[in-house]
Amino acid sequence: MNQILDAAKGLLSLYVDVFGGDLLRYFLGAGGVFLAINLAMSRQLASQKIGERKIPAGQMSREIRASLRTVAIFAATGTVIALGARSGAMTVYPHVSDYGIAYFWVSTALLIVLHDAWFYWTHRALHYPPLFRRFHRLHHRSKRPTPFTSYSFDTGEAVVNGIYLPLILLVLPAHPLALLIFVTHMMLRNALAHCGYEVFPARGDGRPLFGWMTTVTHHDMHHACAGKNLGFYFTWWDRWMGTEHPAYLDAFKAVGTPVSVGSVRLGAVLFVLFLGLGAGGALAADLKGRYAAPGLAAIIEFNPCKASPDRRCGTLVWLWDADEMPHAEVGEIIMPDLEFDGQKWVGRLRSPQNGWVFKGKVVPVGRAQLHLKGCAGPICAQQTWWSVGYLAKVLGDGS
Repeated sequence: MNQILDAAKGLLSLYVDVFGGDLLRYFLGAGGVFLAINLAMSRQLASQKIGERKIPAGQMSREIRASLRTVAIFAATGTVIALGARSGAMTVYPHVSDYGIAYFWVSTALLIVLHDAWFYWTHRALHYPPLFRRFHRLHHRSKRPTPFTSYSFDTGEAVVNGIYLPLILLVLPAHPLALLIFVTHMMLRNALAHCGYEVFPARGDGRPLFGWMTTVTHHDMHHACAGKNLGFYFTWWDRWMGTEHPAYLDAFKAVGTPVSVGSVRLGAVLFVLFLGLGAGGALAADLKGRYAAPGLAAIIEFNPCKASPDRRCGTLVWLWDADEMPHAEVGEIIMPDLEFDGQKWVGRLRSPQNGWVFKGKVVPVGRAQLHLKGCAGPICAQQTWWSVGYLAKVLGDGS
């Protein structure tokens, strides 16, 4: 019985960790795009505004409520991926050298291209009237979408979108960084598609500079004319299958602007947001600064250990709710003597929540993330922590 309870606790802990990461990604993606484009840059982008953007009262709150349910469903599929990787049913390989750098980039591109095909055909099926009423109507209640529309799905639609990644990983080995790039690209493109401002550049003749990519106008027209413009990232399937709106290029020409200093500045803002969502991707050897645990439950500060400056110690500096973390107090070192082995920091972590001591590794990724993985006896768990300072900088740049 104890083993069953321990397994259940481990599974719940894993789900909570995945949920926290997915929730943060949604609010950084949708909220960041909303702050950067719909609020901070709305005046500069006034000529690129698509139609009348008067948002009905209550729409965004409805979208956020529905999005929380979508995040919960996506977290369930993420948990399935973690369990599948542990069991060997899915191959999530730890080192780029395992398959080579060429495969890494090819597999990352395949994840995106195959997802576009999955999205087009499942999206087209969801527009079949009997399925539309049950699975897709909620998303189309947003006639004038906002970045928060990006996850505003009925339960069935969220499941259809969520199962793509577990299914593809049954046949396509992927590195964690490739998965991170995929989900970050997916979230950012989704939020941009619903922002209501044409942020994709035009050529001198008014046509899209990147004609093979869907633009904001492309998807906005889908909300106005549901049977057209069904693609997600690329225009290929709509053109091949004759579902691109015949007035799309004229509509884009009315709001698209050629590349300019302003569009370069906007691109820089979006790139910073992308870094905030995906942590840049490059591994960083050092470990310092403050990091937030999932759900902002706690903040841990890393510094050189006093007795061994070449090692790192993690001190608990803030708790959201001390009653939920009875096994540590603010000011305590909960990660003592982490040692760098050339690729990662290895050592012990005492959980403030239950007092368990996990032995494992801490991998800094870019300037914004830590990937933690460890085991306390037979119970193993993994988490992603985010740099407090870097996230504050990203959000500040986009506000």
